[in-house]
Amino acid sequence: MADARDEDELPATANETIEAIVVEAGRDHAPLRRAFLQKKSSEGTDGGSVLAELVRAGDSLGLRLYLTAVLKASSPPWDTALPASVWARALGNPLPNTKGATGAISKAWRRLDDHGLIRRGRYDRMAQITLLREDGSGRDYTHPGDRDCRKEVDDNYIKVPVELWRLGPDDEARWIRELSVPELAMLLISLSFNDGFRLPIEDVPNWYGVSADTAQRGLSGLRSRGLLDVDVRVKTAPLSATGVTTEHRYTLQPPFGPVGRSQRSRRRGARRR
Repeated sequence: MADARDEDELPATANETIEAIVVEAGRDHAPLRRAFLQKKSSEGTDGGSVLAELVRAGDSLGLRLYLTAVLKASSPPWDTALPASVWARALGNPLPNTKGATGAISKAWRRLDDHGLIRRGRYDRMAQITLLREDGSGRDYTHPGDRDCRKEVDDNYIKVPVELWRLGPDDEARWIRELSVPELAMLLISLSFNDGFRLPIEDVPNWYGVSADTAQRGLSGLRSRGLLDVDVRVKTAPLSATGVTTEHRYTLQPPFGPVGRSQRSRRRGARRR
């Protein structure tokens, strides 16, 4: 009969591993420039982004791995190094902690490198990951809140709450592992708005490079999970065929919202300035 193992000797779980990453990062959010969601073209118009490229490729692992690296690399020189098996265990389902899983992590880092989001190196037989600018330009990373960077047009950024890694639909799950690619993409986009925002589905492809179908699936998924509330309003529209139009206004729900600021209030404030 094999000796019984003490609980302290059991391997770390996925949740314990991701909690250790959060604690070591020592921050309550991951800062992410809006250029990751939406970048300007050479003509100055909105266009597709690196997020759109990851979404179109269905790169769930790459997206989740990148967001976790942004959380983890919390101080200059904005790098992090962990064994591939640790990243695999942290991101968990559907990525088992196997040799194949660690290989998948290495391939995901390579894809993120190809997108210009990170630079890969080696440290003590581990991959050393250094963040680059979120727009995929390959430029050196700086924290978007640094005073020296405030003059840059891509300095607007969102704060991805640490609850993405710490909370989930139940005790065994975490949102970073549970959300689908469309849901995660639309959560990031939603975080760039205040409460009660409008996001016409037909405009999403032009604004973010994400297809209308993907956007609809992402928003619907967030709603079904209780993470997004929608207020449907019917308004008079004299020039429409029916004489009315339907307007959807969205507000993130706990743990990601509400933020306490309305979209309308922000527009009124902008006009006063």
